[in-house]
Amino acid sequence: MMSGKLYIDGYDVYKQYGVYVTDGGWNTLVAMPPLKDVEKNDWQDEDGIEADLSNPVLNTREVSITFAISGVFSRYYEFIDMLSDGSYHVFDCAFIGRKYTLRLVSQSNREYAVTLGRETLKFADDYPLDGYTYKAPVSYIAASDDYLIDDVPLTNYGARVISGSFAEVIKTAAVKQNMLRNIKTKTGAIYDGKNVFFKAKDVKLNILMRADSVEQLWRNYDALLYDLIQPNERTLWVKELEQDFPFYYKSCSVSEFFPDDRIWLKFTLTLCFTRDFRIDESGTVLASEDGIVIFTENDVYAIDLMLDSYSYVSMRFVNNKQTLRLTANGNLRFNN
Repeated sequence: MMSGKLYIDGYDVYKQYGVYVTDGGWNTLVAMPPLKDVEKNDWQDEDGIEADLSNPVLNTREVSITFAISGVFSRYYEFIDMLSDGSYHVFDCAFIGRKYTLRLVSQSNREYAVTLGRETLKFADDYPLDGYTYKAPVSYIAASDDYLIDDVPLTNYGARVISGSFAEVIKTAAVKQNMLRNIKTKTGAIYDGKNVFFKAKDVKLNILMRADSVEQLWRNYDALLYDLIQPNERTLWVKELEQDFPFYYKSCSVSEFFPDDRIWLKFTLTLCFTRDFRIDESGTVLASEDGIVIFTENDVYAIDLMLDSYSYVSMRFVNNKQTLRLTANGNLRFNN
């Protein structure tokens, strides 16, 4: 049954106009809105950027919804006329448990839509997170500390990082160009290659979020977005690298969405790694002047000296399965 799934301004669009949203037609609508561009300093002699994240705010966004057309096409024309009457319309998406206030931006040729029996309409969402009140996420999936945001496991949101993400994290950033002199009367160019510094890099984190109900899904999804856009940089902890990466959220896209039966949402977060994203491939343990490794009193823990996300030395006490890390920014971190 296609009725009862979408109401616009209180009208069931299937009963009233004979149109309904196709499979996959909700994806761009449910994607998180992007962040507005932030002010930044890009110093030539430092990796990354210095971003002003004192007041990050969400941007308006353009969403596409694909409608299938059934029955008499004159009803579809009435549907378009209704959307063109006034700027904003309330979309009560009962099938997915969401409400939006949208305005029509563009449409394709009506004859083309009639021929195909479907049309993708573009709308603007000018009210991201409008009226939202924060609710802490709840999750039933098994806990994992493979990826943490501000020391909170993504599994707390019912989400797991999936294939392709680690390769994004470790990819090399683009190099900042140093001074380059290209003299017309000389062959080639003269480049200052003494030091190499890298640009900030965008990292795409592929995520699968699952929930027991649509209500729980949106609770966790909105909580994640809310937490991502709080003032100042966020940090992403990657267990496989034992490294923190400062970042800020940029945008989101949705590839798969199943709001009934098996409830899941597969989406990609685009994060901007601002600095300290060189992969630390070496480790240093505390030792005496003659090179003997120093252990704690019970001879179980070595003392691993490492750099935290703020480039200050921290200490980590390790054995086979347990880690206690004391970082210079005042955090105590326990693993396992």
